[in-house]
Amino acid sequence: MVASGQTPNSGAVEPQPPASVTLPLTSCNPWVIQTLPTELTFRQRVCLGLAHLASPLTFADIAAISAYHQLRNVAPSINPRDAEDYGSRIGYGYERQTARATAELLAGYLHNEDPRPHPSNSHGAWKRTRCAILSVLESPGPDGNERVALLPIAGALGSGLTTMALFPHQNGWSNGLERSGIAYGFYFGRAVAHEFSPELWLLAPQFVRKHRAGVTKAVTL
Repeated sequence: MVASGQTPNSGAVEPQPPASVTLPLTSCNPWVIQTLPTELTFRQRVCLGLAHLASPLTFADIAAISAYHQLRNVAPSINPRDAEDYGSRIGYGYERQTARATAELLAGYLHNEDPRPHPSNSHGAWKRTRCAILSVLESPGPDGNERVALLPIAGALGSGLTTMALFPHQNGWSNGLERSGIAYGFYFGRAVAHEFSPELWLLAPQFVRKHRAGVTKAVTL
């Protein structure tokens, strides 16, 4: 019986999900995953990889590299230096990125490596650069000791060797390994750029202002 003036379930506490349950949207949010202090699950690693492939920066990077190779006519396709070939190069770029992300996912998960970049919190340009380079070469193990980082090696091989099946020309083992070496070098550049990203973001507005001032001065002359 419900007393007069009361509604059913009045004063009752709504059941809450356990604290360990993570909502699907939150668990697959790349911005949230980047800040998680715990070890990543396989699903969260997949979400990071998919977010990278869908990022506008990834498309801009592939488009710029494809345009550079188009101008140099590197690894020409069936119709070199035309719009169809440029579209093929962009498609090849995405396939290489997909192969790299897949290799990073498997190697990182099986070798228990964290794919997220972490600042070194060191002081001094040389120390920070050294830490960024070592983050590509080494990875902390479960016991806390450093070991060889397999994630960037697997990603570079996945990206480079995939071109052997994609490109109709320059598709030998030597070409695949050469492109793998170039892809491996990009990991060092990305690690250094992330280490100094706070300073780079501070310098970017100053560079834009100086560039605008120079253009304005040239126009008024």
